[in-house]
Amino acid sequence: MASKYRKKHPDRNLKVMFWPKAALSGFQGMNKYDPLFGEAFFNDSFHNGIPHEDILNNIKCKTIFMKAQTNISEDGILMAALSEEDLKRVSELIADLQIVRFDCGHGIHIEKPKKFLECLTNLLHTKAPH
Repeated sequence: MASKYRKKHPDRNLKVMFWPKAALSGFQGMNKYDPLFGEAFFNDSFHNGIPHEDILNNIKCKTIFMKAQTNISEDGILMAALSEEDLKRVSELIADLQIVRFDCGHGIHIEKPKKFLECLTNLLHTKAPH
């Protein structure tokens, strides 16, 4: 069904009537996906020359970090944005950091949209110290 839809509508996002929207969201834009982009994350060349520690250390405003579940494959490959060790290092580098954990995968805004919006709303309504 998905293959037929792709052939008939090559420039549209995938639609399968019986699939949940959350599942389909992972396919948005895939008809224009460059596999080399994904490989750059796999082989870590995406991060070459980016001074992550300097960038994080220079964040001086109140910051919220939304942490999804850490998922490591049987082969030991990190299948998420960062590990618990990475999060610990981030929390050491950003002075005014609040961590909010989500019981879901990487697409927090798709998998937990109400909790995601609640998190942002709470941040907006929290007064900054003077």
